[in-house]
Amino acid sequence: MNLSSFFGVLLGIGIVVAAIHESGMQAAFFLNFHGVVIVVGGTLAAASISFPLSKVLSLLRVFFQRVLGRNKIDYQSIITQLLEANRKFNLGQGSVAELTAGIQHSFLKEAIELAATGVLTQKEVRQVLEQRVKTMENRYMYEANMFRILGRFPPAFGLLATTLGMIALLQNLGQPGAEKLIGPAMSIGLVGTLYGIALANLVFLPIAENLTVRTKEEMELRRMIIEGAVLLKAQVNPMSMRESLNSFLAPGERVLRRAA
Repeated sequence: MNLSSFFGVLLGIGIVVAAIHESGMQAAFFLNFHGVVIVVGGTLAAASISFPLSKVLSLLRVFFQRVLGRNKIDYQSIITQLLEANRKFNLGQGSVAELTAGIQHSFLKEAIELAATGVLTQKEVRQVLEQRVKTMENRYMYEANMFRILGRFPPAFGLLATTLGMIALLQNLGQPGAEKLIGPAMSIGLVGTLYGIALANLVFLPIAENLTVRTKEEMELRRMIIEGAVLLKAQVNPMSMRESLNSFLAPGERVLRRAA
């Protein structure tokens, strides 16, 4: 599990709960059924109109797999595996299946297989892998943009809930004692706006930013793998491959000579 994202979710919930507690009001006051229905239901309706329903339902899977899931990128391990494959390939040791044995990263496995089969040229290996990276990047960014777009809807529906509450209040202003209802009615009406702002800024928009950052990191890793596959195809010496791949990393993160 990604502890950082999980901690952020708990922290966001804790901040809201603490703010409600410090307001001096009962927590039950903020549980407004009509506000929840309008904000959540309206957001779901708008999402279903904007995107295919199957894509909307898949966002829950995306949240658990890519946001809360364990997805730390280990650049050093990838470089080490490429160096080991290059060593075996240069010495003519092992088949393609043996070169990829034990490799868990699916794209790294594909890249080594393409480079080691001998069918494609260096240029063709790069072209094929770059196209696959573009396809995956578009898919990941589409998911991030879905969350970003969904983040626009809750505040609007929160305002809608508040507006409906104000309309109901104004309708009863002419009745005796209605002036005493203005404060309580307005506070209840504004709960819908609170729901919308909280849902957008504590859920949808942070998830969108999280997915965007992780997509950039993953694509950078895949571009490093492409470079490694091309170098593997060229059968360069291990030192040349190591230094070329180290160029993708900061000085303190680079694989040392003994790893080759």
